[in-house]
Amino acid sequence: MSSEGKIIARCTGTAVRAVEVEVPADVWPVIEEYLSGFVAIGPARPGDECWRVVLAVQADGTHEATAAHYGDYDDTLVWREIDGAQRVVRLTASATSAYAPVHVVRIVRTLLRLDAAEHDPSASFLHAGMVAWQGLGIALVGNKRSGKTSTVIAATAAGAHFVSNDDLSLHEASDGPTGVGWPRSVSIRLDTLEPLGLSLPTRTAHPANTHRDEAQLLMPHEIGAMFNGRLLRKAPLQAVVFPSFGADDTATLRRLAPGEAAERLLANLLTPPVKDDELTSWFKLPTPEELSARVRQVAAGVPAFELRQSLTHLACRPELARVLDQAVAVR
Repeated sequence: MSSEGKIIARCTGTAVRAVEVEVPADVWPVIEEYLSGFVAIGPARPGDECWRVVLAVQADGTHEATAAHYGDYDDTLVWREIDGAQRVVRLTASATSAYAPVHVVRIVRTLLRLDAAEHDPSASFLHAGMVAWQGLGIALVGNKRSGKTSTVIAATAAGAHFVSNDDLSLHEASDGPTGVGWPRSVSIRLDTLEPLGLSLPTRTAHPANTHRDEAQLLMPHEIGAMFNGRLLRKAPLQAVVFPSFGADDTATLRRLAPGEAAERLLANLLTPPVKDDELTSWFKLPTPEELSARVRQVAAGVPAFELRQSLTHLACRPELARVLDQAVAVR
């Protein structure tokens, strides 16, 4: 996998095809850690027709390419060029940039998701998280401030396995739909940690945390470190839950009809599955009608619930476990 101070590796996600990365050897350990658990890594295959991500680190970054910012931050010192005809993304980073591994992982994730969207006729991508409770996947679907992340983290603290927080994809398997997680940072609001009885790791790796006062970004391996390594890349989808916050300290789980569940899922469907118009333009993605049919099929076959709860309830792990038991018990 190494050649002249470089690492060349093959990264595989949910589809048969892969993404090849070529990066300096001293940058690779961080990239490998960020990808760990969610992307299979192996040696490159000569002649393999796949997209490539090539990172070069220079003493002074070049401004000839397009700056690749992370969010609103302009200190990333990473630039990128896309050659779609040759299926290669070239990244150039300043030697002083801490963001090079973040951008490599982001591009790998983007390409793998786009590849799955193009070639998997069952794939759908949701703004949703997932935990595996008793080995069964519970998709937690909702927008910001719905309590999705709080529920994911609290459920993991209660004994669940973490699968995803924001970028869940669903894929049809022989025994039904499966939810798949992706190597993406999790934004955890600091004001939710104390009510949940949790604390962050002493040090967090994401360079954007230097800008953030109200929340911190954790990579999946850091979530695993908080919860005794309870990470899973995928789980069979047993239930769909739409969380929201209520005024009292109790939790109410209400079963939804398939039609209502479908409409709520469609409202949280990611189309396209990534926020990168330039790369998306090189892939043939399913039509809205095809995606709608896939989501409605999921809603027709998987129990769905509305969960009204409070932070006080989330902090009571036996009570949260009871709700999770209810969600996976329905067939």
